[in-house]
Amino acid sequence: MGAGATVSGFGATGDDDGLAALLSVEDPATPGAEMAAAMNEWFGARALVQNEQCAYPTGGGLVGEAHDFELYGPTDVNAQTSNGSLAVGISDEGTLTVFRWPRPSFYDQLKYKTSDRDAPSSGTDHGKFGAYPNAGAFLGLVVERGEATPTLTWLREDDWSVDQAYTDADADPTDLADSVRTTFRHDDLGLTVVVRDVVAAGDADRAGDPTRDGDDVLVRDVTVERDADSPVTSARLAAFENLNLVVSKKPKSPTRDWCEEEENQDRARYLPGADAVVHERADTDTSTGESREVAVAMGFAGESDGHQVGGDAYEPTATPAGRGGPAQDAYDDLRDGALRGNDEFVGQTTGALVADLQFGGEGDPDTATEQVLFAAAETATGATALVDEYRDRSFAAVDREKRAWIETLLDDPPFPDTDDTAVLALCKRALVSLVTSYDPQSGAVVASICTQSPYGEDWVRDGAFFNYGLGVVGLDDWVAKRNRWYADIQQAAEDPEPTYPDTPPGNWPMNHYADGVVGGPIDWEIDETAYGLWTIVDHYELTGDEAYLEAVWPAVRRAADFLVEWKDPRNDLQGHASEDDHPEPTQSIIGAATVWLGLGSAVIAAEAIGKDEQAAVYRGRRSELADAVERLLYAEADPSENRPGFYGKKKGFPMAPLAWPICWDDYDTHRMRNHLHAVWQQISTSFAEPAAGEKGSGLYEAKGLVPLAQATRNSPVSAPDLDGEVTGADVKAGIDWIANRHATPDTHIMGEIWIRRETEDGPEVRTTISQPHIWEQILFYLAALEAYPPSDDYDLALEESCGGVIDQLRDIETNGRGPGQPEEWPPNSGEAPNRQ
Repeated sequence: MGAGATVSGFGATGDDDGLAALLSVEDPATPGAEMAAAMNEWFGARALVQNEQCAYPTGGGLVGEAHDFELYGPTDVNAQTSNGSLAVGISDEGTLTVFRWPRPSFYDQLKYKTSDRDAPSSGTDHGKFGAYPNAGAFLGLVVERGEATPTLTWLREDDWSVDQAYTDADADPTDLADSVRTTFRHDDLGLTVVVRDVVAAGDADRAGDPTRDGDDVLVRDVTVERDADSPVTSARLAAFENLNLVVSKKPKSPTRDWCEEEENQDRARYLPGADAVVHERADTDTSTGESREVAVAMGFAGESDGHQVGGDAYEPTATPAGRGGPAQDAYDDLRDGALRGNDEFVGQTTGALVADLQFGGEGDPDTATEQVLFAAAETATGATALVDEYRDRSFAAVDREKRAWIETLLDDPPFPDTDDTAVLALCKRALVSLVTSYDPQSGAVVASICTQSPYGEDWVRDGAFFNYGLGVVGLDDWVAKRNRWYADIQQAAEDPEPTYPDTPPGNWPMNHYADGVVGGPIDWEIDETAYGLWTIVDHYELTGDEAYLEAVWPAVRRAADFLVEWKDPRNDLQGHASEDDHPEPTQSIIGAATVWLGLGSAVIAAEAIGKDEQAAVYRGRRSELADAVERLLYAEADPSENRPGFYGKKKGFPMAPLAWPICWDDYDTHRMRNHLHAVWQQISTSFAEPAAGEKGSGLYEAKGLVPLAQATRNSPVSAPDLDGEVTGADVKAGIDWIANRHATPDTHIMGEIWIRRETEDGPEVRTTISQPHIWEQILFYLAALEAYPPSDDYDLALEESCGGVIDQLRDIETNGRGPGQPEEWPPNSGEAPNRQ
């Protein structure tokens, strides 16, 4: 695009002259600098934190970098159980910290908000990570010791030791489940408590009719075992909840359901006929204008013998009613082990139930069992009906049905050929988290169900990699549904979406809730546009589905036409734009390489439907961009600094995805060997932690391990301009480090980032930021498959090429064919210009 050219339909004002001025800035001495400043003014780049009350300074202990990764507060989730509608997060203390319903993307119905990683662990007067003491939903025991006064002990308190794990066998890839077992031990009381949690199975046909067949019920199965010499003579189970019902969300600011509690009030009642505490709310979702209803019920499988419905005594915006009197906060009311029996409260509400534990009920005089049930529906009648139904169901039956449901979704998926239990367990968690977080109505997949950080949205960038992983496990029908949804929510000049008017046609906002409402504050990101183009066409390349391609072609054309026009006329690179969730417009390899990838996909699509002229335009712009990248964005090697050459000159570090999935060039070329070695230099410093003590945090190492595993399959990769090499054993060591260091040691899930923490026992690596983070986990799964190719049931061509094992697995799972069939396999990624 030359000076004065425009992008038709851009922006709410239609000010094409303003856009043309941005693209005609002349400053050859500092290419892009003035344009970047002008673009910042044009876009009015927003701060990512839209509400200051939702951001917190990180407490001490983060070493190395000064970045405040936990800007929204620490993530307090150690396990997840979900069914595509109800998604529950559980802390390592057994506290429920997330309860999303009716979809994994919205809304979180539980009040839980952390603020400081260095706050004390949970106690009577405080929760974990600075949360209020009554935050979340948790269990306790009211115990009697002879004639002594009954006392309350919460299972999350320091007097109890805690172990947590998923109930499936870590080393068995065929054992797929998401039920969680948390074991509590109190030596002085001589008690062991085992709590097993599982959300019931979801819709029977996840890829078909979106009408839900599943039940949105969380079953908490509790077994209390008493030592023979325990001083406890009797006990009651106490169940507390701080539900905070939400029916609305904010476009571009995903904070209403977790940190703006003054806006979230409900009616809570104890219903004697149902023997349950029920919260309910009906209002309008202001993001859509639609009426919404929600009800959540809590009850025991057996009979309760006490209840309290009260106000919230700790939330500053709540009325003072919960601080004493009949409507006392149920948490405080439980301190003496007895409940007042208040039946109803409207506002910011809390609830509790207690039930006698019958030791000897199953023939063992020192064992007692009970179940706590949480059910979500649109009405109180629906929620209590679910509680009543599940009172007659055993945990074993619910867990068995859930396992069968997951195994139906994941029908014998490929797993890496390794004996490392942690690697296999993390791969299982990656796949189970992915398929149980899939939204059957739209096809959306959230980055995480967590609210801190608020990642309950679908990023097109992340989603492109989710689609690739779904292809590897044979769920290509889900990919088609997801891509059609992406096409539907893309901005279009002919049918503009009024809720994101500043997103140019052919692009997507930063992310979306599962109903298509914009989630994050960035109007558009050029790499997301390119990744969206790639994943939409990639599904056609894999399946050859011509009807699908015809349906999504308008979205392909809009994105490709925009990428052709969004060009810096001074240097032939892409124009400045937001990249990789950074609001300020930049012009780096991140945008350039992904645009090149997307235009290659557009060439394939255009040629497939006979649009040869458009294909020629896309091919020409792609070749022009490639030349500009080689000229401007490759940093030559600096042997004096032991630094190989790499693509990423303006960014200052090598872009790992340039090798895969972008497949910029053959791995054995001079520049790509340098680039791969630079990627290894960048990520391998993580694998020396925490012993090295030189790096305080890291993220996305698996992005580099995928292509490095491909490139080192049969021989090491050396940098032509430096000594040293990267071997396949090095890559496997990196895979093993992620599984055994970055991931949680007990439940084997990953957050987006790892941090090094100084502890009394020395430095440790801990995961943080919205675990389980589905993108990090899927990247790990793909890297592990490349490093440890499945061997038993697959005839794989183990070559050193981009696409490698995982491309073959996708083709086998989708089309039932191995390497060499058909002749054009693996799929052509578009004509690549000669770059040397």
